[in-house]
Amino acid sequence: MNAFRERLARASDKIAQRWHLLKPNRSAAVAILLGLTVTLAGWQWMRMQERADEDAQLQSSTERILGTLQHRLENYQLILRGAAAYRQTNLAMSDADWRRYTEGLKLSQTQPELLALEFSPTAADTLGANDARLSAWLKARDSGQPSMSGPLAANVVPEAGKGLLVALYLPVYRPDAALLSVEQRRAAVQGSMVALVRLDVLLNRVLVRAYPDASVQLYSGVLADPQWQVYGSRKSSAKELMASRQLSWGGRSWTMVVRSRASSGFDRHSWQWLLFGLCVSVALTLLLNHQAIIRARADTVTRMMSRRLLRSQTELRAVLDAAPEGVLNLDSDGCVVSANQAAEHIFGVASGKLFGVKLEVRVPGFDREQLDVLCSSVISTEGQMPMIRAEATGMRACGARFPLALSLRRFELDGEVHYSLMLRDVSDEKMAEVMMQQSLRDLAAARETRAVTV
Repeated sequence: MNAFRERLARASDKIAQRWHLLKPNRSAAVAILLGLTVTLAGWQWMRMQERADEDAQLQSSTERILGTLQHRLENYQLILRGAAAYRQTNLAMSDADWRRYTEGLKLSQTQPELLALEFSPTAADTLGANDARLSAWLKARDSGQPSMSGPLAANVVPEAGKGLLVALYLPVYRPDAALLSVEQRRAAVQGSMVALVRLDVLLNRVLVRAYPDASVQLYSGVLADPQWQVYGSRKSSAKELMASRQLSWGGRSWTMVVRSRASSGFDRHSWQWLLFGLCVSVALTLLLNHQAIIRARADTVTRMMSRRLLRSQTELRAVLDAAPEGVLNLDSDGCVVSANQAAEHIFGVASGKLFGVKLEVRVPGFDREQLDVLCSSVISTEGQMPMIRAEATGMRACGARFPLALSLRRFELDGEVHYSLMLRDVSDEKMAEVMMQQSLRDLAAARETRAVTV
């Protein structure tokens, strides 16, 4: 039964120690919360900065796309004006001469999206009222400037294939005609230069060179209305970054919308910061938790040692209190730092009243100097001071004096000199000695008297 109780007690102590080590560590909790807060705040700020940089990059790329398109359209205008001037001076040229002229321009190599460049003397007669090319031709004729048609249906020019096909017109007037008014330009027109352009091919070439990851939608008109969308490089999402630009050329307006996905790769600085912050927070938390465990173990060991020390002191105190002789421990100044019950009984004082009292108060003549003189009169052996025995007169609390037999030893503790005394009240022994000597004197006197009588 006792063995079972001991095992149960040891198991309870182990559980208590483990639970003490596993209790929540406030420092570690604060460290992980603070680290995560700083990490997430820094990550969010860096993500915002990266998003702003990506948006700026998208705006710049959109400007590059728009500038490239404008440049290409200006090239088309130069090609149309050059062909119109050449045709104006050579109205009677044959088809073979015109083919040699267009082949010399090498448009298939430099401008692959430009499918055809022709001269049409009767454009208005060949175009229907609902044809998108008619309004562009009329606008070019009346203004004398290049004009662009809207998107053409796939069956209008079957050989062009499926795609965003538009027609560019530039009128050709008589060389000597006055072109100050609309009526004069209408009367002087001799035909028009017509160029068929695949805008989807042009946009694809520009996107591959300028911004291959972008999604571009082109709308006919000034609004990005889905029903007027004529071109889209890929499907886009509303969560993507967006930039919008207006494109006008040849009396026609287009709306171009460029979208780009926000980067979220782990090679970004924000994700590197997040990973670094998490690692530092976890490492700091583990370090603090480890320190807390060590501190808790140290506290446990300290409590155990304190309990053992208290137990030892209690046992030692019990032994000293059970001793028949008085025991006093003095510090370097000769003051009492501890006394057992026998010493208190010898001097007739209450418990604890000897603490801090100088020895010479209860043993007159035994001050610090007298203790050093007694200790100096004995030679120590092997580093240990032998016990010094002496006799003295003690003084009780009531003022009565009595003989004492004491044993003195000096020792060092923490670099300071201390003294240990063992006291014994020899009043009865002294009284018995006096009585014995008196008896011996009486016996000697009796013998002398008897001898005289005889």
